[in-house]
Amino acid sequence: MLTRKVLASIARRYDTLMSRAMLRALGVAARPEGGAAPKPCAKRVCDAKYEGMRWCFENHGSPCR
Repeated sequence: MLTRKVLASIARRYDTLMSRAMLRALGVAARPEGGAAPKPCAKRVCDAKYEGMRWCFENHGSPCR
């Protein structure tokens, strides 16, 4: 099992909603003290394979109709 410290260090590598949610769940400040910007080495995920994923999760109508 991974420790909270290891999970926090993994989450800090990325600047995504999921990594910020993980940091909040661990009770760790998402940004360093003073509200500084994320580390320059933080990765922002932007990949063509995720294009259209939002559409997949939208509710286009109830299946019960």
